[in-house]
Amino acid sequence: HLSPSYVKIIEDFEILLERNFHKGKSPIFYSSQLHITPKHLNRVLKDTLNKTTSELISERTILEAKRMLVHSHNSLTDIAATLSFSDYSYFSKMFKSKTGSSPMGFRKEYLKK
Repeated sequence: HLSPSYVKIIEDFEILLERNFHKGKSPIFYSSQLHITPKHLNRVLKDTLNKTTSELISERTILEAKRMLVHSHNSLTDIAATLSFSDYSYFSKMFKSKTGSSPMGFRKEYLKK
């Protein structure tokens, strides 16, 4: 049974995340938009979804990266820039740590199917 305030925070966070995942990578960005502390936002998400704010931001970013890798012909560097990564190597490292595959490997594997 979720409290109405938790439900509201989750709903507002989901809207913010969908609108800003490509530029807002820090929990502080989202908590400040919601006018709550990063610790409180993290607690709400962990208690209800069993995921941290950072995990949810990362998951949404990776989902979009996968979509872009599969459905666009943009270069990997352009995709990294679109998702506001300062450089391709950081994007590639993060993508591989979350998916087990490099962005190029993911694209090639998908295109084989």
